[in-house]
Amino acid sequence: MKISIIGTGYVGLTTALCFADSGHQVLCIDKDLSKINSLKNSTPTIYEDSLQDLLNKTLKAKTIEFSSDLEYGIKNSEVIILAVGTPQNDQTGEADLSHIYSASVESAKFIKEYKIFITKSTVPVGTNFEIKKIIEKNSGVKIDVVSNPEFMREGFAIKDFMEPDRIIVGIENENSHKIMRELYSPWIKKNYPILFTDILTAELIKYASNAFLMTKVAFINEIESLATKMGANIKDLTSGIGLDNRIGKAFLNPGPGVGGSCFPKDSMALKFIAEKNHENLSILNQVIESNFLRFQKMAKKINDKIKNDLPDKSSKEIAILGLAFKAGTDDVRMSPAIEIIKYLLADNFKIYAFDPKAIENSKKILGDKIVYCSSLEECFNKCRNIAILTEWPEFKNIVNFDNFKDKNIIDLRYIL
Repeated sequence: MKISIIGTGYVGLTTALCFADSGHQVLCIDKDLSKINSLKNSTPTIYEDSLQDLLNKTLKAKTIEFSSDLEYGIKNSEVIILAVGTPQNDQTGEADLSHIYSASVESAKFIKEYKIFITKSTVPVGTNFEIKKIIEKNSGVKIDVVSNPEFMREGFAIKDFMEPDRIIVGIENENSHKIMRELYSPWIKKNYPILFTDILTAELIKYASNAFLMTKVAFINEIESLATKMGANIKDLTSGIGLDNRIGKAFLNPGPGVGGSCFPKDSMALKFIAEKNHENLSILNQVIESNFLRFQKMAKKINDKIKNDLPDKSSKEIAILGLAFKAGTDDVRMSPAIEIIKYLLADNFKIYAFDPKAIENSKKILGDKIVYCSSLEECFNKCRNIAILTEWPEFKNIVNFDNFKDKNIIDLRYIL
């Protein structure tokens, strides 16, 4: 099947590579020429496990192309996948749909015959029907839309796409059903669960899933605070909870807060959707507030532990291990590490930091307000106070450093 994918971010690029590796012919379209040129030369524009190998493989097999020519992409594809960003409006919390609506208007200019538009972007309930109205109005051609939300974890995106827990497909007619079964035939043959439903339900499944997972993490973070005060063993506590099959072990790892481009953004968007429909999601509202307070609470925890350990001038220096919002990615969007650093900077801390993948992206946010180290060893040796804010596996190696016992370690990820 010939597929065009509009957008080469985390979702678009991963989706493109996985479909290309599964026997489809894929064209990636993006306005950013620097991205297109990098990808043509087999240089990834994001960090993701196994992505480089898959990019090399699909380019060599000629099952994937990269272009900025939208007209070419629309005319030479059977289906078009929308995978552009839907960032959060900082004032209202709602999803900013300007990119996806703009892509719809631009695409409509080149549509001369029936097409199917598949939305991979996370969009509010009802958005796909708006996309359909926009495209049909501007093209004069009948199209179908499909909601096909992604459920990929950054750091495990390729594995999650190729070996999904489930595939959700929101359709409006039998023709869409037939084409989507063809698109996902490699997965259907391997008996991966696929749920066909209506478009509105598919859109809501995505938001509800992310909000539920954020609720689980926010809950265990609050329990961690209580357990710490009472002297309970948090690792045994989470293990004991997770052994219950009704609860499960996933997302029971306490940490500095929930970050990234999905959970906080999507939870805020769902809150806005509920308010727009005159529903009060009181639990979700508390989860969102709890998570924002978590960043502040963790900054205070760091400050208090340092003051208690060494209440002198050197207590205002700290080495931060980890800047990405989680291990396995270079993404720093809504990263707990970045948010906590902001609080520490406001409290006049001098900060040294190291991350194996996310330093360049962090510089775009923090600039020269902190000192970036080139290695784990360099950062570890800068000062006595060490805080682990991202769970990179290599950070566990600090226990083998000669001066480990001389350090004041604050492990907010419980990896040691």
